[in-house]
Amino acid sequence: MSTHQEAHPHSLNRLLASLPSQELTALLPHLEQVSLSHGQPIILPDEPIPFVYFPLNSLLSLVTVLEDGSTVEAGSIGREGMAGLPILLDAGTTPMQTFTQIPGQAVRVKAEIIKQAFDAGGALRHILHRYIHTTIVLGSQTAACNRFHRVEARLCRWLLMSSDGIGKEDLFLTHDFLATMLGVRRAGVSEAASQLQSQGLIRYQRGRIQIVDRKGLETSACECYEAVKAEYVRLFG
Repeated sequence: MSTHQEAHPHSLNRLLASLPSQELTALLPHLEQVSLSHGQPIILPDEPIPFVYFPLNSLLSLVTVLEDGSTVEAGSIGREGMAGLPILLDAGTTPMQTFTQIPGQAVRVKAEIIKQAFDAGGALRHILHRYIHTTIVLGSQTAACNRFHRVEARLCRWLLMSSDGIGKEDLFLTHDFLATMLGVRRAGVSEAASQLQSQGLIRYQRGRIQIVDRKGLETSACECYEAVKAEYVRLFG
């Protein structure tokens, strides 16, 4: 980690790092670094949102919860984003659930503080407007992906997005958890992971998946990974 990151760990989050120094300085007294544990609820369905979160090296998952309790992932949030967008859109609550998928560090801010800064305009509002757009693109692409693409390709995409989100090639995840995120049976995930391992793309053991050949994984992933990544790069560089 660089000296700048050690002095200002919030710079690990790309949205916060994009802020000009004057706006970031105004926010600094309100930024609280917190540790997030696996499965920790961040936003509960239809409950008030007290904080927004900017992940540093943790990964958050947005899921849709159905009446029978089953869940399907609608998107993930890593160091490129923030959790709590309904606050900015004057919605207050959301029927979706957000929880910690990969434990780690995040910066949190009281919801009213970030809303005031957002309403004041400036670079923060410009940056978050662009981020809101990327989440819409992600949600649309995820819906199409879940409908049309094979489990193996979707798993590649999901592993790449998770790796991008935390900045590491080692992902501590179980097949049960992956099955929940992809909305498929555990056996389907196990079979897909076994195929990826036999191709030399990943290495996995209980609770851990290591990306061995990233370029090969990108080739095997569906088009959705590059589509979302390209839009983020277009807007944020």
